[in-house]
Amino acid sequence: MARTTPTHTPAPKYILACLISMALLFSDVSYQAFSPLRSSVQAIGIYSQLFLETITSRLLEFTNAYEDQKTLTRLNNQLRDELQEIDNKLFLQEQSQLMSKSMIDLQDHLQVLGNQGEGKVLKIASFGLQDYLCCSQHILHLHSPPQFDIAINLPVAVDQTFIGQTSKKHLNLIEVILFSDTSHILPVKIQGLHCNAQGTGKPRLARCIVSEEFKRTDIQESSLVMTSGLGGVFPKGVIIGRVLSIHEISTKEFKIDIALSGNPLDHNYFGILLSS
Repeated sequence: MARTTPTHTPAPKYILACLISMALLFSDVSYQAFSPLRSSVQAIGIYSQLFLETITSRLLEFTNAYEDQKTLTRLNNQLRDELQEIDNKLFLQEQSQLMSKSMIDLQDHLQVLGNQGEGKVLKIASFGLQDYLCCSQHILHLHSPPQFDIAINLPVAVDQTFIGQTSKKHLNLIEVILFSDTSHILPVKIQGLHCNAQGTGKPRLARCIVSEEFKRTDIQESSLVMTSGLGGVFPKGVIIGRVLSIHEISTKEFKIDIALSGNPLDHNYFGILLSS
């Protein structure tokens, strides 16, 4: 590999460089020839330092603000989660208290409906909503407690009225047929007139077909409809609905539509009257 041979600088060049340097130094000391340039260099240095300090300060402020924002966001999320947890606990406590109150109220209503008879409050297990809204079969099922022997054809109540009766038992489920079921017939009394209210297959609607005897009564829309007690299942004198409408079928027959008071869609607990 080739190498470059060092060259020898003549002494006069060194002497010339020294003389020029001395001349420049003398000129600067005697006449301040380079003072403007030196001031400019110093000013540039000062401005550069200020600029760097400003940039550094802004970066630190931005970093601190970002960290503070992250901290505040984390605290905000933590507080939100804690508040949501508190709200959930309060909601569950409120619902538990409401359910307990509903069960106690229903138990009291059962005693009133059954003349201080024995009753059992049970939770709903399933409800055929689609059939209830469109079809003739209106049935719901209740949870049956273990070793609970339930008879069929027992009154089932909500609030202060009856809505149906037990029809059968499947393992741990009790089947309840509602008054609006087309296969259900309930003996009722409307201002002295006795008739059999049959379910129409429409929610909360039953119907009586009566003879011209109806004309001798004061029955009108909104008249109270009560259990007659003739069927032997329901105690008499309990309001189960009101007259909704009256239509003449022929000169000797009238149709009385009854709006039932009890709404199974509004309840999770139902009472069974065991004795009255």
